[in-house]
Amino acid sequence: HRTARFWCAITGDAVPSRAFAIVTACNPDDRSCDDATNQAADAALAAELDRLGWSRFRVIGGSPDLAHQEPGWAVATGSPAAAIDLGRQWRQVAVFWVDHDRLTLLDCRSGNLESLGSWSGRTQFGPPLGPWRLEPWESRCPRQGSHPLPRRWGSGLPVPRFRWRSVRIFAR
Repeated sequence: HRTARFWCAITGDAVPSRAFAIVTACNPDDRSCDDATNQAADAALAAELDRLGWSRFRVIGGSPDLAHQEPGWAVATGSPAAAIDLGRQWRQVAVFWVDHDRLTLLDCRSGNLESLGSWSGRTQFGPPLGPWRLEPWESRCPRQGSHPLPRRWGSGLPVPRFRWRSVRIFAR
């Protein structure tokens, strides 16, 4: 959680200025689930957020190399306490809270808070996300041979290049 990076479905200037939580329904109780289970949980979470009338937009959180990803939602819960309650409802170990670009990790078990710095500094804003995950792709340039990845987030780590991959969530 502490090294999480985010991919956001809206541009940086369209992010609400008010505070919001980043919550997922994937991998409850910190146990890996298959895509079908995670997609069903994600759809149920989206329906619950809509029922509550909380505005939301897609955010994918994951490791810097995209090896681990959890699609989730940025949602205007109103408070960190409500975000923790929502995380507990969906059996999450932690959720994130963003308030005026300050990113905080909220432990759903203990209620402890840990400041993680700038949210926008960890976030790739860009084209609309597909309904599920990002897929890393080879960073080699056919004309120039090896092409280094751009650097971002102040860590010196390369930012993975990716292409959008859509996975159908609902069966017909």
